[in-house]
Amino acid sequence: MRFFLLLLVFVSGMTSLALEMCASRLLAAYFGTSLFIWANLIGLILVYLTIGYFIGGRLADRYPSDQVLCTITAMAALSISILPFISQVILTWSITGLAQVSVSIFFSSLLGTILLFAVPVTLLGLVSPFAIRLATKELGRSGKTSGSLYAISTLGSILGAFLPVLWLIPTFGVRRTLLIFGVLLFAASLWGLRPRWRPAFSLVLIALVLPLGPLKDIPGLIYEQESLYNYIQVTQLHDGTRELILNEGQAIHSIYYPNPNTTLTGWYWDYFLAAPYFNPGFTPQNLHRVGIIGLAAGTIAHQFTQVYGPVPIDGVEIDPAIVDVGRKYFAMNEPNLHVHVQDGRTYLETT
Repeated sequence: MRFFLLLLVFVSGMTSLALEMCASRLLAAYFGTSLFIWANLIGLILVYLTIGYFIGGRLADRYPSDQVLCTITAMAALSISILPFISQVILTWSITGLAQVSVSIFFSSLLGTILLFAVPVTLLGLVSPFAIRLATKELGRSGKTSGSLYAISTLGSILGAFLPVLWLIPTFGVRRTLLIFGVLLFAASLWGLRPRWRPAFSLVLIALVLPLGPLKDIPGLIYEQESLYNYIQVTQLHDGTRELILNEGQAIHSIYYPNPNTTLTGWYWDYFLAAPYFNPGFTPQNLHRVGIIGLAAGTIAHQFTQVYGPVPIDGVEIDPAIVDVGRKYFAMNEPNLHVHVQDGRTYLETT
C-alpha cells in the first residue's frame, strides 16, 4: 500500500506541473506569452495550490483514509479530462465576451485561467498534506516522512515540466497531452477507489481516443500544428491566398498567392525589397547575397528572387515545423534559398 501511495504522490506532482505547462500553450493560442499572461498563470496556480494545501490538511485530519485521497485524485483526473473539450469555448468567450466591455487582455486571460484550471489544480493541492497524514505513523519520524514525500512529489514535478514540452505537446498536441495525464492520474488512483467507482476509469480512456477539433478555430483554417516553439495555423482565402498565423494570431507571418507572378503583397514584406537601396550607389547588379533572420514560410525570399533574380539567399528559421509548412503550403522551394534551421542569434555569431 505504501508503494501505491508514493506512486500517487509522484504522479500527482507530475500532473501539477504538466497542467501548468499545458496551460501556457493553451493560453498562448489566444492571449500570447507576455509577462501579463505568465503572471496570471503562475499566480493563479499558486493560489489554487494554497487553497488545496489548506483544505487538504484539514480534510486529512478528519478523514484519514486512502479511499478519500484516491477519490480526490480521481476527481482531479476527471476534471483534467474535461478540459480539452471545453477549453476552446471558454477561452474564445474570454476574448470575445470581455472585449465587448473593453476589458484588457490581462483580465481576459485571468478569467479564462480561473474557469479552466481552478478545480483540477486545487484538487491536486490536497494530495501532499493528505499523503503526509496517511504516511506518518510515528510523530518522531514526521519530518523524515514529509521530506521524503515532498521530494517524491518534486521529482514528479520535474518530469511534468519537461515531458509535455519536449515530447508530448509537439507529438500529440496540448489537449491530447492533458488527456494522457488524466489517464495516468486516474490509473494511479485505482488502488484506493471503491470498486463501484473504478469503472469511471473507462471514461477517461474513451476521452483519450475521442477526436478533437482545432485548438483554435478561425475562418479558412486548412492546417494546424503545435511545435516546440509555436502554435502554427495556415488559412486559405476563397481566392487561394494562404496566410501563416502563429500563436495568438495577431499578425500574419507569411503570405502565399496562387499566381506565382505576384510580387508585391501590400504588407510589410514589400519594404524589405527597398533595403539594398540604402547603400550609396546601389544597383541590382551589386546584390550578391541576402540573409534573412526569421525566414518563416519564405515570403521575403520569394520576393527577392522575383525582383533580383536567383541571388543566393540564406534564410534562418528556428522552428523546423514552420520550414516544413513553408515548403508544403507556401511553395518555399526556390533553388537559390538555403534554409538554416537555427536560432538567428547563434547563426549571426557563428557565421
